[in-house]
Amino acid sequence: MGEILGIGLSHFPGPLVPAKYWPQLLRTNVEKGRIPTEVFADRERWSENVGAEWGADEGVTAAREHETRLLAGYRKLRAALDAFNPDFVLIWGDDQYENFKKDCIPAFCVYILDEAVSTPLPVGRMLFKTGENAWGLPPESEFRVRGHRDAAYSLARTLLNQGYDVAYAYTTRYEHGLAHAHALTILYLDYDRKGFDYPVVPFHVNCYGNQMMQTAASAVAPSDGMKELSPPSPTPKRCFDIGGATARALAEGPWRVAVIGSSSWSHASLTPKHKRLYPDMDADRARYEDLKSGRFRNWDQLSLSQIEDSGQHEILNWVCLAGAMAELGQEPRIIDYVESYVFNSNKCFAVFPPRSAMTDR
Repeated sequence: MGEILGIGLSHFPGPLVPAKYWPQLLRTNVEKGRIPTEVFADRERWSENVGAEWGADEGVTAAREHETRLLAGYRKLRAALDAFNPDFVLIWGDDQYENFKKDCIPAFCVYILDEAVSTPLPVGRMLFKTGENAWGLPPESEFRVRGHRDAAYSLARTLLNQGYDVAYAYTTRYEHGLAHAHALTILYLDYDRKGFDYPVVPFHVNCYGNQMMQTAASAVAPSDGMKELSPPSPTPKRCFDIGGATARALAEGPWRVAVIGSSSWSHASLTPKHKRLYPDMDADRARYEDLKSGRFRNWDQLSLSQIEDSGQHEILNWVCLAGAMAELGQEPRIIDYVESYVFNSNKCFAVFPPRSAMTDR
């Protein structure tokens, strides 16, 4: 029987570049038209909390503090991953008009790969307007990880046989390889560049749904912005159920597996009610309390409209993780919960040890 470790984290792009560049993200959202120019320019229209975090140095001090906590979180997660020593790592992550475009945007897709190659560093240049990256590497540096073809094939086959209509793919077509959610997850878990030897099974979740053509596609190719042609994401219940089904399939298999839900929670850039300036703090604090109290087992009862209103679109990746952990009866150990009014999103780091490990404590 397989044993499973659960991990929740954020793939926020900030750690791609030194923290001094992070405040540029707010300006980039203004340039892209996400934040109205007049809102950004008129500091009197900012909330007290946004202004306090922006401070006298336009967010640089806050960025460095934010970076310190995020990197500490990734390092603790990597230590937990190494201690568990999985046979492979499954990552639930979203695709923002990267591998899936107009011809097909599936609700879910399992990648059946021998190897995954990514070049994610240009994301930092696009968002933060700098060619510098956190490691001083050439901008087109390739990051290669092994896939686990047998496990991915077995999982896709099992889910389809159980009535979960997942797509599957044998290759990527995005110019940078894996979607940034998967690529940055791997990169951050190897932030200290000591190597990432664990095979990876990327598991796509269409988190953007109703906002795909309006938000994700238009950010890449403005001429493609067709909001009227964006059907919804899979429901939270479906994500929760497919997480549970994935856990059952893996638990019945021969492998030790780490399953990862990868996303920040509420995104300022997805929260129109706050003029896209800052995230929905109340909604994220409610999810955090759910996680601490065990009420994450009820995340199948969240509504898609509730998630979209709060800018929590990508939390559907965590809902898949929640479904898996609820199925297995595993409890979270929260490493950190990091809030920010300026850096687009709130982030949570958590580990769900196998029940055997919890019993041994």
